[in-house]
Amino acid sequence: MVQESPIPTDLVDLVDRCQYRSGWYLWVENDYDHGQGCRGTTLVIQCTVPDSYNQESMIKVRHLFPVPAAAYNRESWQRWLFDQILLVERHEAMEMFRINGEPPYAPNHGYGWNPYLITSVATDTDRRTSFRDEVTPA
Repeated sequence: MVQESPIPTDLVDLVDRCQYRSGWYLWVENDYDHGQGCRGTTLVIQCTVPDSYNQESMIKVRHLFPVPAAAYNRESWQRWLFDQILLVERHEAMEMFRINGEPPYAPNHGYGWNPYLITSVATDTDRRTSFRDEVTPA
């Protein structure tokens, strides 16, 4: 897959002017190598956050967002930037949210997984059970 567009100067300007949480840094890199054979213009959000496995300790993490090859206007880029920040917040919330010490929505960090997708573990029977507690045959 190849996509081309000029560097979105409105996005770069918005990122340069963006203020968010202390310890959060945002920038756009033109040819960022994500690994896995993926590279391109990327919004990088680097933040220092509590380690979800040891909240007494802080860790630095980077969140990488491929910039769409799009001719958005400034307002659309601003909303896109805000949405990416919300994805980082969602990811961090999924790591920190616990029930009896267990993170039921811990993000998938593994190869090929979208780490911003909220997932729940359910069995095949759970999926085939109606609200009346009737199980549809497989």
